[in-house]
Amino acid sequence: MKRLITCLLAMFVLSCSSDDDTTNLDLNLLYGQWYRVGLCAEQNSLLLNSNGTFTSYASGAIDCNDPEPDTHKYTGTYEISGDFYYPNEQTRELIIDGTNITVFDFEDPNIKREIIELTETTLVIKVYLDNGNNTIDLYGEYTYEH
Repeated sequence: MKRLITCLLAMFVLSCSSDDDTTNLDLNLLYGQWYRVGLCAEQNSLLLNSNGTFTSYASGAIDCNDPEPDTHKYTGTYEISGDFYYPNEQTRELIIDGTNITVFDFEDPNIKREIIELTETTLVIKVYLDNGNNTIDLYGEYTYEH
């Protein structure tokens, strides 16, 4: 009897363990062209290909005719692990040289990009810095639409 209880307990513990590398996301919904909501679509988009490559345009411009913001194009590869999106930037190119000054720092490896919503039409990514000790610095939640 003791052996049976031990075996049942072991099966319960093993079946409740989690694998952080698996995802519950439907990756087929993830692939394709996404546009940041509320911003100039052609200057603020994210293309995620099924082969693990991405292209992103970023300016922060609301109005496509606003001459102030710089627009940058980023390309590279990405991975999905659990509910997290990990881009590996390989190129960065200035597409539109606006009138403001943009300064880039090196990417902090502690920045997390968590996919908090993914449907056929909506992608929401929460970007934050994980400080450890259950504290984070939230950079923002970015909503994209197809």
